[in-house]
Amino acid sequence: MVKTVEFCEIVPRNFQYSIETDDSLCGDETTNTSHHQSVTSMGSGSKRGGGASNGISTVISARGAPSPDNDGERTSKWLKAIFLFFFLLISGMSNWAVIAYTHDYVPRTPLPDIVFSLVGEQRWASSLGDACVALCIILLGGLLLIHQHRGTVLKRVVFCAATLYAMRSITLAATQLPSGYTDNKGRCRDQVASKPSVFFGRLFEQTIRIGFQSKDQMLCGDLLFSGHTLVMVTCSLAVAYYLPKSIKPLQWIAHVSCFIGMICMIISRTHYTIDVIIAYWLSNMVFRIYHAYCELDMCLERHKSILYSWWPCRIIDWLEQDIVPGRLDNRCSFPWRRLTRGINRERGGANGEAVSSDSSSTTCDTNATTHHHQKHVSISSSSTYPLPC
Repeated sequence: MVKTVEFCEIVPRNFQYSIETDDSLCGDETTNTSHHQSVTSMGSGSKRGGGASNGISTVISARGAPSPDNDGERTSKWLKAIFLFFFLLISGMSNWAVIAYTHDYVPRTPLPDIVFSLVGEQRWASSLGDACVALCIILLGGLLLIHQHRGTVLKRVVFCAATLYAMRSITLAATQLPSGYTDNKGRCRDQVASKPSVFFGRLFEQTIRIGFQSKDQMLCGDLLFSGHTLVMVTCSLAVAYYLPKSIKPLQWIAHVSCFIGMICMIISRTHYTIDVIIAYWLSNMVFRIYHAYCELDMCLERHKSILYSWWPCRIIDWLEQDIVPGRLDNRCSFPWRRLTRGINRERGGANGEAVSSDSSSTTCDTNATTHHHQKHVSISSSSTYPLPC
């Protein structure tokens, strides 16, 4: 009985892999053969072997790294970078455009809130909340600086943030909530007749300030849902998910900062409690759905998953087409070390060695100089997928 498997169902097509197929468990004691084959095109690579038809069990071990860049792959990377840049830019500007327009229509009487009824307005908490946002962003920046796969991490975080900001622009336009300050008339700018010059002036001001406003005389109605919470939660989730194991405890700095920041957003009355809750739920949902999709171990499994029916996952599939399915290796790789090694090699000094990464390793290995991936797939004969055996 002969079964085959297309390895492109397991790993992306543009990866060069060393495929090892162990048929020692095929049930035929007289036939115990080990195969090794180098596959350069995963789209056509397959293995065939002989064995008994009962109790078939095959283990496929794939190690490798992306094949050398060619013009097509380089173009694809640039297209993805350009898409993410404009996706984030348009999502952010759509938020600021909605605020610039709806400010003149937002009521000035605050709504009842359970926390507002228990705690008075704490104006100092607004500045502390901004500091918590800045700390979460700094921690994410530090992670990107040391992570071996910093480009992939940045790509995923940008897509999550852009998606959330796109959702936020819709909720801001759909329902305008009045600000929750005790003195809305004093904190909010005057309402004027809607004119194109006023709208574009406000939009330009918000753009150059990247959405930040002064604490007095602000554009009001920037509420549902909390952009501060969106940023803090996304950054803290990314830090916790991608930190190498040896420095994993640092994630608690991000978590505590995020928690304090969310409390500050409410007690300062920058946001209603519901704004923060919805932002927390949505940020978790988008981040976890993205990474749950990436962690599916086979490309074919991704397309069969219910996650694939959610349209953003079609974009995620395109963004992740050159990444081995599964969880990334969380390893440290300082950029200045690579630069130093390159200079030393040019001078005939230290000869950098490629270090392969184990998929289960999460140590802070500063000697890793290449972005290798490793994937172990174990499939039995009861699987719906054809196998080499």
